[in-house]
Amino acid sequence: MRDCNVVIVYFILTSLSAQIGGTKTYQFLELSPSPRHMALGTWISTLSSSSISSSLANPAQVSDTITGQFIFNYQPYFAGINSGTAAFSLKIKENHLLLIDARFLHYGSFDERDNLGDKLGTFTGNEVAVGVSYSHHFTANNLSLGARVNIISSTLEQYNSIGLTGDFGVYYDSENSQYRFGLVARNVGSQLTTYDAVKEPIPFTLSFGLSNALEYLPFRWHLTLDHLERWDLAYANPNQQQNSLDGDESIEKPSFLNEFMKHIVFSAELFPERPFSLQLGYNFLRSTELKIPEIRSFSGLSFGFGINLRKFRFNYSHARYSIAGNTNFIGLTFTP
Repeated sequence: MRDCNVVIVYFILTSLSAQIGGTKTYQFLELSPSPRHMALGTWISTLSSSSISSSLANPAQVSDTITGQFIFNYQPYFAGINSGTAAFSLKIKENHLLLIDARFLHYGSFDERDNLGDKLGTFTGNEVAVGVSYSHHFTANNLSLGARVNIISSTLEQYNSIGLTGDFGVYYDSENSQYRFGLVARNVGSQLTTYDAVKEPIPFTLSFGLSNALEYLPFRWHLTLDHLERWDLAYANPNQQQNSLDGDESIEKPSFLNEFMKHIVFSAELFPERPFSLQLGYNFLRSTELKIPEIRSFSGLSFGFGINLRKFRFNYSHARYSIAGNTNFIGLTFTP
């Protein structure tokens, strides 16, 4: 019975990223790094470099503009699962800065039982990733390159795994316009030690983002192309099969447009640099995967707000998943 419980929990571990499916380990690395990102629907790589939360999604945005900042985010996830992030900047010398961050996920407690169903005790599951980021800015070109190294520890009852990954980012802020561009490759790496002698893949992700601000309105939109490492995110749903007059069954295959839209996340910010800001995002992949056609649940929609004061910033976001549950995210950023 204990082994059965471990298998069930392991299924939870590898199913956190519902859009792609539970085919890889360390899926907690795909969770939004901050409330602002969750409100905008994904890991936006083109936010303003003046906030430390921007650097969590794109290491190329680590710069002296975040010197002395500290951030802590907390998310009560589904089914008693809790997650969060914390990060601070560390100045090593003039114009050289390191970002140190930690991400954690606690799965709660599970009953351990014997073959007769008698309770023997409890066990827990936890995952932690600690990262160090650095970037280099090419002033003449308004271009930044950055990298993050992550050490990952995952524990489930008596099973443990350690992994090492890297994130690599590019950020370009146009000098002659309001356009920004970002390209990020996340989770490039491997397990160093496995849970049970079986090496599993890590959720590598490649994304491209662009954004622009309106000239006469305090409004900025973001367009992100997610999961560029894989084209076929759509799948043929056996529940949508059709029967011909001859009795043959056929399953409708996803179209090119259907496949393309699953890579798109569109989001917008109102008053992004003001004391009070609003964020709104729509993730087409999450909407398609989790919606129920007969029930309106607004799957894929997310929104939030931010309060920016002199010494700290508060952010809140809410993401719609399905009628089975939704999630909230709160965060505090302290500035010197």
